[in-house]
Parts: sequence; C-alpha cells; structure tokens
Amino acid sequence: MAETKTDAMISTQPGYDKMPAWPYFMWIVLLSSLFITILIWVLSMFFNAPLEEAAEWAKTPNPAKAPWYFIGLQELLVYFDPWIAGVILPQQILIGLILIPYVDTAPEVQGYYNFSKRKFQVIFFSFGIFLWFFLIVVGQLLRGPSWEIYWPMIDYPLGGQEWTYPDQPLKTSQAKLYNLSLPVGITISVIGFIAGMTLPAMMFKKYFKEVGIIKYSLVMVHVLLTLGVVGKILLRLVFGIKYVIVTPWFNI
Repeated sequence: MAETKTDAMISTQPGYDKMPAWPYFMWIVLLSSLFITILIWVLSMFFNAPLEEAAEWAKTPNPAKAPWYFIGLQELLVYFDPWIAGVILPQQILIGLILIPYVDTAPEVQGYYNFSKRKFQVIFFSFGIFLWFFLIVVGQLLRGPSWEIYWPMIDYPLGGQEWTYPDQPLKTSQAKLYNLSLPVGITISVIGFIAGMTLPAMMFKKYFKEVGIIKYSLVMVHVLLTLGVVGKILLRLVFGIKYVIVTPWFNI
C-alpha cells in the first residue's frame, strides 16, 4: 500500500527533471553570500558612505527625503493615507510575490525564463517594477521644497543641488483638491471592482478554466490593486481628486 501511494503521488507531479537543492545549490548560495559580504567589507574600507551632514535639532531640511529605496513609499504618501501607502500596499506586494509559485499557469517550465508560456505574468510583473521605479525617479529627481514638482533645466540646473534660480521664489501649489462624496466614491469603487473581476473572466475563458476561481481571484485582486494605484495617481494629478472614499475611520 505504501508503494502504491508513493507511486500515485509521484505521478501527479510535473514531468520535468528534478535535482535536490542540498548540497549542490545551497553550497552555491552560501559561497555567493560570503563573496558578496567580503566584497562589501573591502569596498567599505576604501569608500565612505554617501551620508549627509550632521542633523541640526533646530533646522529641518526642505524637502526631507528618505533614502532612494524608500522614496517610492514617500511619493505614495502624496496620493494615499499613510496606513495605505506605508502598510497595505507594501504588504500586498510581498503577498503577491509569495503567491507567484502557487498561481503559476506553466509549472512544466519552472526554472526557465519562458516568455511564451507566461506572457501575462512577465508583462504584469514588468509593469509593476516600472511603476515602482517611476515613483522612485519622481520622488528622487523631481520633488523639491514642500514636495512640489521641480523640472530639471527649467526650475533648476540638471544635476544641481539648488532647486530654484536666485531670482525665482519657491513654488507653492496652485492645485485645488477635492474629495468625492461617499455614495459616489463607493459606487465607483464597487462597479470598478465587479467589472474588473468579471470582464477578464468572460474575455479570457481559457485562462479562467486553467487556474480556477480561487487562483483567478487571487491574481485579479492584485492586478486591480496595482491598476487602482495608477488610477488614484491619475485622479490626483489630472482631476485634482484627493480621496475617492472619505470616512471618519479611513480615506482611500
């Protein structure tokens, strides 16, 4: 009985070649980690970290920017409440990355960069990476005092440290922002969510049948969340809409 059960379990696995991770792969990972650690130690002996001057308790820099790898989150604070920009969105990014192996539609080519088998996955992942670095570029290169947009070679010299020319005052935002009413905001959000969940299933029936309703729901929730971030940014920049849903407890 034990052999029959084992054979049945093996027969349900994908039919590609397998190789144990231990010890071959783990030794490569360990040696690579040691090499990178030693390389960082050696470089740190010859190059100082690009730190700013010592902080002054009575002087706050304007703008006060996070390190470049966190400045994307800081840019998101312009468009979302802190708990969304700093907690919910990064958390969903990590959850989405964790879910990738479980919603893979082509397990037979795992371990290979096969675009033909994973067009949607590669395109969507690349779009997410582009969006993240877009936020980093905007926050790092275009945001000046009071977190206003300063254009290179127009408001300040390209690569310069001064955000304005000597005869130009600092920018002050002229945008008039407003919030949607609660019924309108909820209606738009619900309609957008229902349409986003149902229309792709109707248009790509083959994909829906392959993954099933659970995997499809997990994928589409993250897709809609990513597109929602883009939509919220456009609503703020183009239409001056600060929040779509406003409640006493949270704002979206």
